[in-house]
Amino acid sequence: MLKLPDLYFGTFIKRYKRFFVDITFNNKTITIHNPNTGSMKPLLEKGRKVVFSMSENEKRKLKYTMEGIEVDNHWLYTNTIAVNKIVEYAIIDKEIAELENYTEIKREFRYKDSRIDFLITLGDSTKVLCEVKNVTMFDDKYAYFPDAVTTRGLKHLLTLAKSKNDGYKPVMLYIIQSNNDRFRCADFIDEVYCKTLRNLGNEINVLLYKNIFDPQGRTCRLSKLNYTQL
Repeated sequence: MLKLPDLYFGTFIKRYKRFFVDITFNNKTITIHNPNTGSMKPLLEKGRKVVFSMSENEKRKLKYTMEGIEVDNHWLYTNTIAVNKIVEYAIIDKEIAELENYTEIKREFRYKDSRIDFLITLGDSTKVLCEVKNVTMFDDKYAYFPDAVTTRGLKHLLTLAKSKNDGYKPVMLYIIQSNNDRFRCADFIDEVYCKTLRNLGNEINVLLYKNIFDPQGRTCRLSKLNYTQL
C-alpha cells in the first residue's frame, strides 16, 4: 500500500497544453500540474472534484500536482508518474499474488534496447520482466487500453515476448484506475497493438489489478481483477 502526501480538494475547470489544469480551490482559480500524457477523455468534465498534492520544491514552476478525479462517486488516481511506485509497494506488501514470493526488485531494468519497469526475482530464482501500463479509459462496461495509438507500448509487447527466449518470465501488468471490473483491449483506438497482444497471449503473462484510491486515507492499494477479454 502506497501512502500519499497531504492532499487537497478542488473543482475541475479545464485542461490545456496537456500538463496544465485549472481548478477552483478556496474560491480562487489556481493552475496545477497534470502528470498524465493520456487523453483522459472520460474523466475531464467541468465541475468534477479533483484532489491534488503540494510540493515544497521552490524550483518547481507549479507547486501543485493533480493526483486524482472523482467520477460517479468513485475516485480515480491519475498521476501516472507514481503508478510504478504503487506497484512497487504492492509487491512489497504482497498485494500481487503472482509476485508475492519475490526476493529482489529492480526498477527501470535495461533489456536489449528497451527499459522495462521491473525486474523481479522470485524465490525459485525465476526472473520476471514486468512492464506496467496505466488504464484510465473506460465506458459503462469496460476499462480499455490503450487510449491512444502507442508505438512504445507495441515495442514493449514485442520485447517482452522475445525475453522468454533468454529465460525471463514476461509479464504485462495493467493497472485499472476506474471502477470497472472488466477489461478489453481498445481495438477501436489501436488495432495493431490489440492484435499483437492477442497473438502473444501464450508468450506473455497478462495480469490485471485495480488500484483502490482512497484520497481521505491518502492511500493506494491493488486488488486483483479476474475478468479479461483481450
